[in-house]
Amino acid sequence: MNKEEKIEIIVQYKNDIDNIIHRKYHELAQKYDLSLEQFHLLIELDDLMLYVNDEVKAPTIGEIAKNVDNSQNTMSEKITRLENKGLVERIKDKNDKRISRVYLTDKGRNLIDSIDKQASSKFLFNSILNMDDRDIDDFLKCLENLKKHMSDNYFKL
Repeated sequence: MNKEEKIEIIVQYKNDIDNIIHRKYHELAQKYDLSLEQFHLLIELDDLMLYVNDEVKAPTIGEIAKNVDNSQNTMSEKITRLENKGLVERIKDKNDKRISRVYLTDKGRNLIDSIDKQASSKFLFNSILNMDDRDIDDFLKCLENLKKHMSDNYFKL
């Protein structure tokens, strides 16, 4: 097997691992009584939140709908379901009372953080913990080298 073929296999393994972790996120979301769509919507909402000078600027229903390619009415219904679970809240814009902005509640933020911690950190940690010490040392060395090469080449692309 030549170098390029080995690299293709490594990339495929990386994609497979990403998919396994993604499925773990879905499994945990369902455990917390969220549909996959609701979970992805919470993540999308979190991504759309703007933090400027210690102030949060939350998106409107229309902005969320546009970002996920849904109608405003459909998005409003989805937000209402999340609101009923206490994960988001609509608050009137202080500058324009006709506009409602959608904010993650503390419960919503804590849920995202909990799922993220369990799916990525704990799951990955426990998976690596099951490897023998030599494999962990080799893996660590390989990741250090990969990070170094990626950092060195970052600005060359």
